[in-house]
Amino acid sequence: MTTNSQSFEYHRWHSPEYVESWATRATTEASRRPLRKKLVSLLPFERAAIIRVLDVATGAGALSLEILSAYPNARVVCHDYSEAMLTRARQELAQFSKQVVFVKSDLLEPMWTQVIEGTFDAVVSSFALHDLTKRVKEIFGEVFALVKPGGCFLNCDYVAPPGPVLEVAYFKAELTTHQATIKKEMGVDKSYEELEKEFHDRQHRLLSPPTITNELEWLVQAGFNEVDCLWKDMRRAILGGFKHDR
Repeated sequence: MTTNSQSFEYHRWHSPEYVESWATRATTEASRRPLRKKLVSLLPFERAAIIRVLDVATGAGALSLEILSAYPNARVVCHDYSEAMLTRARQELAQFSKQVVFVKSDLLEPMWTQVIEGTFDAVVSSFALHDLTKRVKEIFGEVFALVKPGGCFLNCDYVAPPGPVLEVAYFKAELTTHQATIKKEMGVDKSYEELEKEFHDRQHRLLSPPTITNELEWLVQAGFNEVDCLWKDMRRAILGGFKHDR
């Protein structure tokens, strides 16, 4: 989930204290865990398969944990930019220590893959690449080289609305959903106006992610034989690229 220094203005990824606070946010995890489970359910492998998986920008290791729980014979490489996040991921994945390797590199650098050995049955990522708007197209190409023939790349992340009408519709729906979530998970009542200000402040700090159309085009250009939006709910989507056997 952490990507690079570009997001340091509002995320202090090198701070262990900040990482601990961020990784244990109840509302964040409540909304993201079902989507990680959905991504794992879309991997095209049998449960007993012996697979090698790369988790790009793993953050606290939440997606890797879902994969290792679903695929007991999996071997996972957890990649991230932040040593504090990798430390947290080591703790979260301690029970799978013999199946996990941790590597550190910056996705802003085109040579980030040099620290990663071999190729993978699946490369995955969740809620990370939206911070790297100007590099997403290139990263898709760099990921393609890491995917084995017959393998796949699945990315769960935020996407931009295709235009201003849906921008407004998504915003309203997201506020209503978030209002209900914090009430249910934390027992906190927040007015629509309070949430609207918080979301506007947050949006000013965020880069605008690509649209689904952009990302699907880039997956094709990277070389994947089959690409699709496998799941979508407004701004959140799971996109996949599949490489055929040669």
